[in-house]
Amino acid sequence: MKYFIIAILLLVIVITVALGKTPKSNNHLAENYFNELEDTPKTMEIEGIKSKFLTVFEDFKIGGQEQTVRQLYAEKLYFNDTFKIINNIDDLVEHIVNTAKQVKSTTVEVLDVAKSGSDYYVRWVMVMEFKVKRKDIYSKSIGMSQLRFNADGKIIFHQDYWDSTEGFFQHLPYIGYFIRKVRSKL
Repeated sequence: MKYFIIAILLLVIVITVALGKTPKSNNHLAENYFNELEDTPKTMEIEGIKSKFLTVFEDFKIGGQEQTVRQLYAEKLYFNDTFKIINNIDDLVEHIVNTAKQVKSTTVEVLDVAKSGSDYYVRWVMVMEFKVKRKDIYSKSIGMSQLRFNADGKIIFHQDYWDSTEGFFQHLPYIGYFIRKVRSKL
């Protein structure tokens, strides 16, 4: 058991070094979030939050197109889907369009929408089908997105909260094995 834990720790260190991130950078992510939240203007009252959100994510293969993304998101924004942090529409378009091309299908069902202060929270269930090393993967996860909108009704702040290890990483070869092993030991 001791050697297994050491192997996992070494794997985590190797992966973080390979990705150019140190454990300290995780603190930076939280600081970045709070700084962006403070710098992002408050949301005006917005109608149709659910339908706006579903425009892109209900059927990601259809909604993940450049025109759709540009209609929903502002030029300058904060976007964090737990995989990537993005601050402008061009990078967001590239990320969403490329992601939509990689999946076989992705659907999102909005469970509810809540407003607190100047933020909207969209609680959702996402079903994703994708292929990894010629293996079909079916993933179902739950999450929530924190949104703020500008005066034009475009998203200027999008922070996702979901367990990416459950919804994505556990399905990957090698990494998924270690994630499942660690979870079984907790």
